[in-house]
Amino acid sequence: MNILSLAGAVVLVWVVWFALGQESAKGIDIYEQYIQSSGLAIVVGGAFGAAFLKSSTNDFKAAWSLLPRAFKNPVPSRVLIDQLVEFADIARKNGLIALESQQINHNFMAKAIQLLVDGQKPGIIAKTLEAESDAQSQREKHGTTYWSYLGEVSPAMGMVGTLVGLVSLLADMSSQEKLTSGMSTALLTTLYGAMLANMIFLPIAAKMRVQSEVEALNREIIIEGVAFIQTGGNPRVLADMLASFVTPDEAQKLAINSR
Repeated sequence: MNILSLAGAVVLVWVVWFALGQESAKGIDIYEQYIQSSGLAIVVGGAFGAAFLKSSTNDFKAAWSLLPRAFKNPVPSRVLIDQLVEFADIARKNGLIALESQQINHNFMAKAIQLLVDGQKPGIIAKTLEAESDAQSQREKHGTTYWSYLGEVSPAMGMVGTLVGLVSLLADMSSQEKLTSGMSTALLTTLYGAMLANMIFLPIAAKMRVQSEVEALNREIIIEGVAFIQTGGNPRVLADMLASFVTPDEAQKLAINSR
């Protein structure tokens, strides 16, 4: 669980709850003043409808499959490097076949090690892993774009709702009730669009983009590590080589450096 993501969600909920509580203390009916069904329908329905129109089925699936990442930490690169160094030591002592019995929780690494165990040629392994990594990055890019687009279109849908409210307001200004209703729709839809975009969709898209970059780096580490393991090189050399992918502080924490 990503503590900062959870804390951010809690803070956002608290801020909205606090603000509405302050309004309620003034004697304002929160439900009547801030919940406007037609405005919500325009913003929420319009945003998702536009996103559906823009996206393919695969983009939609990728977007929702990536959603849990916003609240999870990616596997630290240091952990993967430690595991690759350990595998290099095992392979050097007992051969590549000994890696078959190792427990691997990272899917991409599991596939890479299986290719090693199967005795594939170095060129085939590198080409296969690079192709899969590129495909994964592309899927993640499309999934992230879906959430970014929701963040972009939500304020626009809020503006649509504002115009609808203004048209209703200007169509009949003889009634105080109709005047208030039209102005309420005009303002609340803008509020809904801004809140959805800046408190939900855009932060999620930004977090997914960062997570995708981290995972791409991890896959690159794995590809380099597997290529080195296949040569039967010294694990210490592998650790030094892969340490360039992480910060100096993280490199100092590598298991091989703490012995």
